[in-house]
Amino acid sequence: MFRSILFIGTTAILLGACSSGKTAFNRRKFDVAVQKASQRLQQRPGLNKRGHTTATWVLQQAFKQAYELHQSAIRRLSAPANTDPFRWEVVYREYEQLQTLTDNARRGFARRGFARSVRRTGGFANTCDTCTTWLATYPASYQDRQRDIRQLAAADRYEAAEQAFAYREENRLAAKDAYLHYRKANDWVPDYRQASAKAADALPFAILRVVIEPLYPSREISFSDNQELQRLILGQIPRNEAPSTFVRLYPPDEFAGDGYPIHQTIQLQVTDYSPYNESNTSSSTTVYSNQLYKVGEKKINDSTKVDIMEKVSGTLTTYQRTIRADLTLRIRAVDTQTDKVLWEEPVWESRSWQTEWQTFSGDDRALNGHTLTTANPFSPSRWQLYDSMRDELADDVIRRLRTKYAYD
Repeated sequence: MFRSILFIGTTAILLGACSSGKTAFNRRKFDVAVQKASQRLQQRPGLNKRGHTTATWVLQQAFKQAYELHQSAIRRLSAPANTDPFRWEVVYREYEQLQTLTDNARRGFARRGFARSVRRTGGFANTCDTCTTWLATYPASYQDRQRDIRQLAAADRYEAAEQAFAYREENRLAAKDAYLHYRKANDWVPDYRQASAKAADALPFAILRVVIEPLYPSREISFSDNQELQRLILGQIPRNEAPSTFVRLYPPDEFAGDGYPIHQTIQLQVTDYSPYNESNTSSSTTVYSNQLYKVGEKKINDSTKVDIMEKVSGTLTTYQRTIRADLTLRIRAVDTQTDKVLWEEPVWESRSWQTEWQTFSGDDRALNGHTLTTANPFSPSRWQLYDSMRDELADDVIRRLRTKYAYD
């Protein structure tokens, strides 16, 4: 019993030491050290107060170090000579970390039970009495500074947006930058200088407009089949959402582009069609019965005959018939200004149908009751295979386009 109590006490001491934040402090991870020390101080001290003693020391020392590091970063970023882009956003994050640091420290000393237990100990009482004293010399809240910084961050984004907005008509990417900067400004300060309205003005110029052209004629499929595949593909465009905020797909009609220039065209053509490839294979194996059967007699002397017992055998042949069809369409994106091919990829579908049957020659007892497999007599026609591939291929094309333009 004494050993068990000693083991539990020792384990508690070790666990307290491990969670006091000292390891993080030694690694100069001061924010983490304050967090861990605070969590330790919010727990019961246990039989030994060593964990709380260490945690108190770690919290105070790590807090001071972390505070100075954050303030040093803020001073550097806030200096008039600093030209880092969007530096006030970094400053804001530093203040967020300072607020978290302060909240963690205050929570660590807020537990009344801990304070009472500390006061009942000897020299450690003085350490706790000074806990709130030194912490009171630091700000409890940074909300005012954060509010000011949000204004500065919004102003930075708005200025960048205005600069990009001036080139919106001749440069789509500049319009996109303007839209994103306006939105960022609005995130920092809601409706900062009418940033939402300005973003809406920039968006039409930021959109990449792509027209899907009619399918090119192909020698692989008939004209009517080509027209039907085209109808299936183009018919899905109005039903699908835009691939991204900055991309719109259009069918080839007079309304394509909504009055704005077309940037890219998508060219489609069936490049390969294998309608009905049939192959037949077979394989044979010798099979044996599970038990012995009489296959003859033999004499062991002049007057005695005995049965000859052996496993009987036969040849089991398995036939396989496979029908396969393939349909490939090539997609190509072309820049309307330069006629340059921007990307080119195939999209394909295949269908495969298979059936098996078996024959046997030899002693039927070698089958051990096995029933021979019979063939499926209803094989698909080439038109059934094609219709299935065509319908799925139309879906594949739209999916591929949505994937290609999802992040543009």
